[in-house]
Amino acid sequence: MNVEYINPFISVSVNLMKMVCNVTAERGKIFIKDSTFSSDNVVIIIGVAGEIKGQVFFSMNNSTACNIASAMMFGMEVKELDDMAKSAIAELGNMIMGNVSTEFFNNGIKIDITPPTILVGKEMAVSTKGLKTICIPLLLEKLGKIEIDVALTEQ
Repeated sequence: MNVEYINPFISVSVNLMKMVCNVTAERGKIFIKDSTFSSDNVVIIIGVAGEIKGQVFFSMNNSTACNIASAMMFGMEVKELDDMAKSAIAELGNMIMGNVSTEFFNNGIKIDITPPTILVGKEMAVSTKGLKTICIPLLLEKLGKIEIDVALTEQ
């Protein structure tokens, strides 16, 4: 995977977390995961097609998901990951990927994205069918941590 594909994910995510949740997001140390990896218990999956293809996973624990949903709903307390909270965090993934798509387009790369899918469970394993995955940890002020797992390849 071209490492230059990672920068839009970082800049867009940091900016959107500030704009949508009013929190500072700090990038942790980026690392590579194998093509099969374990994940936190809440995962948003968005597919990518076009000049590059693959998937992007936004992984977080239940507490972080509730905290993000609460921040997105202007501080309304979210104690459980109900349908409204799932919809909120799915939309955050959608907003990030929509803006990343725009960044790619501005750099001459045309992609399409799928609607977000949310998985909630315990001890989940994710497989990217042989693609190495670049993990971008984001530490969110007062909300928790998200891992953005990017598994993309050129057509």
